[in-house]
Amino acid sequence: MSKDYRYQREEWDSVEDEESAEHRKTHKRAQDVKHKKRETQRREKERKSHYESN
Repeated sequence: MSKDYRYQREEWDSVEDEESAEHRKTHKRAQDVKHKKRETQRREKERKSHYESN
């Protein structure tokens, strides 16, 4: 009896997808934090330059 590897491959794909999905979530969270920090610094810089010009 031969084994149908198509089904096994789907199982492997699903495991890989779960791992990469977790990686994407972690990566996205890190990117969001980085962007938020960058945006905060940009706003602070604009605010300081605005007050210094007045």
